Amino acid sequence: MSDALEKRIKKHIIGKPHRFLAVSPLGFEQTLSRELEFILGESTTEQPHATRDGKVEFTSKLTEAWKVVAVSRIANRVLMEVASFRAENFRELEKKASEIPWELYLDERRETKDERYLSSNSKLVTSNLPHIHVTCKHSRLYHSDAIAERLYKIIEEGVSVPLAPADTASATPSAGTPRNAPSQNENRSIQQNLYVNFLDDRCTIWLDLAGEELYKRGFERFVNDAPLKETIASAMIFEAFYTASLTTNHQPLTTLIDPMSGSGTFSLEAACIANKIIPGTCRDFALKHQPAFKEATWNFLIRQETKDDKCVGRVSRPCLHEHDRVLHLGLERSDNPKTNGATATITKIITSDISERAVNIIKHNIECSPLANISPAPIAPQQKDFFSYTAKEIADICSDTSPILVLNPPYGKRLDFDAPKLYTQIGKKLTELARDLHHFGKSLTVAILAPKDDTRDGAKYTCTANLLCECPALSPEQSPTAKVIQTSHGGFSLNAFFATI
Repeated sequence: MSDALEKRIKKHIIGKPHRFLAVSPLGFEQTLSRELEFILGESTTEQPHATRDGKVEFTSKLTEAWKVVAVSRIANRVLMEVASFRAENFRELEKKASEIPWELYLDERRETKDERYLSSNSKLVTSNLPHIHVTCKHSRLYHSDAIAERLYKIIEEGVSVPLAPADTASATPSAGTPRNAPSQNENRSIQQNLYVNFLDDRCTIWLDLAGEELYKRGFERFVNDAPLKETIASAMIFEAFYTASLTTNHQPLTTLIDPMSGSGTFSLEAACIANKIIPGTCRDFALKHQPAFKEATWNFLIRQETKDDKCVGRVSRPCLHEHDRVLHLGLERSDNPKTNGATATITKIITSDISERAVNIIKHNIECSPLANISPAPIAPQQKDFFSYTAKEIADICSDTSPILVLNPPYGKRLDFDAPKLYTQIGKKLTELARDLHHFGKSLTVAILAPKDDTRDGAKYTCTANLLCECPALSPEQSPTAKVIQTSHGGFSLNAFFATI
């Protein structure tokens, strides 16, 4: 990179604030907004604010957005605004797009002799043009493929350098390595993404800082049928703690119970947070292959985040007991007078599933994750039926803590039986546990996913209705502290219920 280009990047990309868009699981925009407040602290020029359709906007410098990519457990993507302009025809689009300094956002063309990128005549070709995703609504320009085709051509011209002759890359080692050739260890599989949105004739172009979606944590994971995404699992954990904090008798020390664990997503997320394993330490990101990236700055941010006790998902105090793992979840900023710095800390994670296969999957996932290096193991999955839990058993487990129960019951592909009947049984069990736990001086906080009901006449798919019929305390209409978030997962529309019952 030339000195002139480096100075321009420092001035226009690194040195000034930009507008960013964090994409959350649908319905959890406010949850992500609260998380971003913790991560960004006072570094933003304005507080993050949720928009519609799973988006949260914030303004900060680029390095602070890197921190969001590395630390956030709820965001699916983090996008940086490249440009925004009106374009009612292709001529205006091409003119405005040509004015964008693409070399500040995307690396120049790389020379490579990787067989995956060789053309039929064996000449070196580019391997790093971005994937352009176009959406159009209420705009004169509506042909997404035609828009992408013109942008590809402009971007290729904007970031290209002359390609070397085919024999340059095959020169003897003494001739040296071409300046822009990727090293042997460089990961060329990271896809750069541009998101182009046309709305009411205004074109907004966003650069993806993540690459693959952020729910992919970067380590191998076997999954059971219809696994829950890690970002939704974390969002539900945060919302469960927020709900628990609203009760007057809530204890800051908490036991997380995951009795239908499936692939163990709830428990794995909780354990990673407990042990300060942030997603940014386990995988590669698109931002690392963009011109503004500085490895020293990135490493400094990672070190600070793993040491910082103030951010969401940090251990707030030493472990209470030798064999306990502590999970700290900030619910509001400590200086927020409305909550008096309310926090919650998990001292135990109870993981179980009725299926032996599920238990084996969870054990494998632990062994393939950074949790495998922790002793004693933070998760000890056991084969156990959710319906066999008793209030006394939970009270004994939670003798000095408050119980929070997270549930992702079967739905969709995992339903090969009477689904409404299952949710009826779950509702009855939750009501029974909550009633009996009151005799032990305990309140039960529940976070549960349930598929939306089919409202058509004669429909038999009534999982949510059956659940609320047997456990009305989950309904916001029955309980002032209960909350329902409408979300989706795997093509299914879901209700996420949160309540202390």
